[in-house]
Amino acid sequence: MADLSNNVDLPGEKAAWPQNSDASSGQVETIEQAPGPDTEIVDKATERAVLRKLDYRIVPMVMWVYLMNMMDRVNIGNARLFGLEDDLNLGSGQFQLAVSVLFITYCLMIVGFQLFEAPSNMVIKRLQPARYLAGLTICWGFVATFSAFVNNFAALVVCRLLLGLFEAGFFPGVVLYLSMFYSRRSLALRIAYFYGTAAASGVAGGLVAYGISFMDGHAGWRAWRWIILINGLPTIVTGCVIPFVLPNSPETAKFLSDEDKRNLVRIHEQQIGRARNLREMEWEDVKDGIRDWTTWAYCFALFPLLTMLYSFVVFLPTIIHGLGSWNATEVQAMTVPVYAVGAIVYVACARVSDLTQRRGYFIMGAIVSSIVGYGMLIAEKGNAVSYAGTFFVSIGIFAGAGISFAWVPTNNPRYGKRAFSTGMHLTIGNSSGVASPFLFAGSSFVPGYAASMGMLAVSFALNVLLNVHFRRQNKLRDEGRMDYLMDGKTEDEIEAMGEKSPRFRFAI
Repeated sequence: MADLSNNVDLPGEKAAWPQNSDASSGQVETIEQAPGPDTEIVDKATERAVLRKLDYRIVPMVMWVYLMNMMDRVNIGNARLFGLEDDLNLGSGQFQLAVSVLFITYCLMIVGFQLFEAPSNMVIKRLQPARYLAGLTICWGFVATFSAFVNNFAALVVCRLLLGLFEAGFFPGVVLYLSMFYSRRSLALRIAYFYGTAAASGVAGGLVAYGISFMDGHAGWRAWRWIILINGLPTIVTGCVIPFVLPNSPETAKFLSDEDKRNLVRIHEQQIGRARNLREMEWEDVKDGIRDWTTWAYCFALFPLLTMLYSFVVFLPTIIHGLGSWNATEVQAMTVPVYAVGAIVYVACARVSDLTQRRGYFIMGAIVSSIVGYGMLIAEKGNAVSYAGTFFVSIGIFAGAGISFAWVPTNNPRYGKRAFSTGMHLTIGNSSGVASPFLFAGSSFVPGYAASMGMLAVSFALNVLLNVHFRRQNKLRDEGRMDYLMDGKTEDEIEAMGEKSPRFRFAI
């Protein structure tokens, strides 16, 4: 995903400059970029009051739409247990292929957003952000709804390709939209909660599938068709409601007073640095991102995590179904607590990680949790142990992937490098969705579990390498061994060095 705004970063970001924590308020005051001499400073109480108004109006709707987004994408896994493969006469591997093709158009569109950032932003702004998001939502809602009427493999593949096409623009569109209202510092946690909806979608999807399963045979339709149809229809309705709930900009937000709007401008100004390359694209910074080995280490550390996530959210019902003699309806109910625990742990970890500026430690801990979970599934020590293993996997994949999204932009303050690094991070990570369904293509899932453990071990090693590297860099700076890099430079030139500045401290 491209870094779509001068003020935008990914989930959980805060600038990694030295910070002081106010334990009594639970807030972390982050020293970002020094405001200009003419910038009016907005006090914390006023800032919180304005943010509260935004949170009540904007965040719930955005989270609800992303919930629809994820449910429409992965409900094919719930539908599988209710006759989808039999009714469509799917052959060996065709279900896995139908799952994976969505990510072909999805990733191509994300690359498009990254390569054509300026044109895409112009289109979004010309259409008006709320209308743009509404249009995307309605389009994928119709595709998701009409997927219930497919009668063969070819039609299913076409629907999945179109679904990926329209869903891909939503995440970067939302980031751009939120950046119009929230500063970089306040935007971080909102996107963390926004991404946490991915785990919550599993809870909602399981509950919906459980309820709809009792409609099997109603009006001559199998339950799988009802699951897809009833998931898709609310998305269309939601898309129609968006323009009436979400304002197009702070200027048109009727729930904000004139003073609130002025304060939003001041908040943005006091958090943007003076150096041009911290706010605008410079190709030299992009080239630096290409040359930096940490860019690629981040990407290939995320790839296994998203491979596990995409395979897990689609195949969890099938995995649980294979553990015992439960029927399809009971299996849907059993997926709910697995996702619920994953969502709760992720949000808690994201919050603590944001406060402490510790990323790698949480990611490594999450990976260990998933490895333990897959080990419990391989051991086959009974249904209870195997089912408990799914909880450990869920905890690991959601927390690991979510916090990983925050680590890259935190350690790349220069706009051009951050745009390239975060874009490649998400592009390479999401490409895992093409191959992930084939981990569970055979009659036994043990090879898939073993492959998952191996990939997670690679991710763990890469995250350890990154953590060690950044701790070493911080130590060199703490000892003053890099201060010579500031010799002869002005304050603005030192600031423009970004993460290369001896004053910068990496999040570890």
